[in-house]
Amino acid sequence: MTKKYEQILEDFKTKNFSPIYVLTGDEPFYIDALAEKFDSSLLDESEKDFNQTVLYGRDITIDDIISNAKLYPMMSDYRLVLVREAQDIDKKDWSKFDSYFNNPIPTTVIVICYKYKTIEKSFLKKVDKAGAVFESKKLYDNAIPQWIINYAKSIGLKINPYGAQIIADYLGNNLEKIANELSKLKLNLKQDEEITINHIEQYIGISKDFNVFELQKALATRDVLSANRIINYFDANPKENPIQIVFPSLLSYFTKVIIASQVKDKTPDNVAKAIGVNKFFVKEYFTAINNYSLDKLFQIISLLREYDLKSKGLDVAPNVSNGDLLKELVFKITH
Repeated sequence: MTKKYEQILEDFKTKNFSPIYVLTGDEPFYIDALAEKFDSSLLDESEKDFNQTVLYGRDITIDDIISNAKLYPMMSDYRLVLVREAQDIDKKDWSKFDSYFNNPIPTTVIVICYKYKTIEKSFLKKVDKAGAVFESKKLYDNAIPQWIINYAKSIGLKINPYGAQIIADYLGNNLEKIANELSKLKLNLKQDEEITINHIEQYIGISKDFNVFELQKALATRDVLSANRIINYFDANPKENPIQIVFPSLLSYFTKVIIASQVKDKTPDNVAKAIGVNKFFVKEYFTAINNYSLDKLFQIISLLREYDLKSKGLDVAPNVSNGDLLKELVFKITH
């Protein structure tokens, strides 16, 4: 059967395990988290020596998995066969599992971690009947801030939408990296303490005044002075603010401004829902709508695409720096 992340965690509480779990998909964070849960919690430390086998896809065949799965546990209720990086196993090999599906060993738990892509559907259908399938899907960018809020809560911290958005803009949709940075904050803050902008600057290294989010706000208000201060900081600190992050973020932002401008009933709730942001930020989008005509907004989208290509070396003079490109772009957006 197909199971959600929380349902598999529930299996540990009920001690009702499926004989085989396939953890698959393009988001590795949850696959790794569940693999770690099986590794650390299915067996006691005293049981692992004789009852736990960890295999790596690049080194094995399906026959190796099955032969280990057919062994019976010693002084334990279960035997664990944990297969990491299973995407490296030859695709033609997976059909060899068919006979095992017909008669799985009830005391063996096989966990197959197949990351960065989804295993073939024909195989998943067979697993669906004999065991459990978990599909780990990549989150859309607009879902990342809420994920940060929820994850912070799960580890005993609080964060407001503004702080969550700054982290999302800076770290992107790499959940593992975000989780690591939040765990770093956890080590330095008290239980249930709220993460502030100062905490983010001190422990993650994101400037509270000079970041993509603040650049968006400056452009929304057509505050040329602030926008230029921010891009000068970006130019002086390119590793902290790579242009490869800045352009896509601005493109996403102004695309949402266009969508928001076309919402008929412009209540904060309606606009927030239409563009997929927290209602906390809607006021800023209203400011941008008031400061830019629809024609200008479409021109900005074209400019962003043009300068994104230039940042990659297309149709640009050899001595023009990324900082120069940003300065040109900001001038054309605000004038």
